[in-house]
Amino acid sequence: MFVALAGWVVAAGVMFAFRFDVLRWLQRPLPEEMRLTFFSILEPFTASMQIASFFGLVIASPVIVSQVWAFIAPGLYPEERKFGVPFILMTALAFASGVAFSYYLVLPVTIPVLLAFLGDEAQGFLSIGRYIGNVLLLMGVFGLMFELPVLGYLLARLGVVQAATLRRTRRTAILVLLVAAAGLSPTGDPFNFALVALPLLVLYEVSIFVVAAAERRGERTTAAEPPA
Repeated sequence: MFVALAGWVVAAGVMFAFRFDVLRWLQRPLPEEMRLTFFSILEPFTASMQIASFFGLVIASPVIVSQVWAFIAPGLYPEERKFGVPFILMTALAFASGVAFSYYLVLPVTIPVLLAFLGDEAQGFLSIGRYIGNVLLLMGVFGLMFELPVLGYLLARLGVVQAATLRRTRRTAILVLLVAAAGLSPTGDPFNFALVALPLLVLYEVSIFVVAAAERRGERTTAAEPPA
């Protein structure tokens, strides 16, 4: 726990030093004429800490996941422990991919729609704290969503999840995912709902494929082992 926390603190410190560059990057989905403002003396500091904490977590994720794996590895069989390095790398890559997906595909569509609801009838002043909080929350949600196939592969190799079970419960899972997408969608319009729902549904199908592949690989490994 202390090693994971230390890695996060160090990475957050690095990102705090680059907070201005990250802040400019986060503002790119906004219209060119719109600037962020703050309404309290603490808001610039809290926004800076949000940026440092979130992206520090992204950078330190391999260290954090490796410590989590080191905690659970003693309870696994020797053949199960070899999944440690691939699991650590794929977890970090999946989370970063989810963050990138939300930034490059979801935010450029979502933000203009949200800002255009009243047209020219109102002039917008965005609070830097609320804007950064909303953007980072959306990035974090998509980062976790993209972990589904990685988690499915690991659970399949450990014998916890089966592809047949995921296929059998597909209808129920789709309903649950659609409800979750409705809650996570920043607006109520169908287009933004689809931006959240479609990745969830695709990731569920990818998870089924990954779990099935993990099962086949496990069967080949078992068949190749010499009898006791």
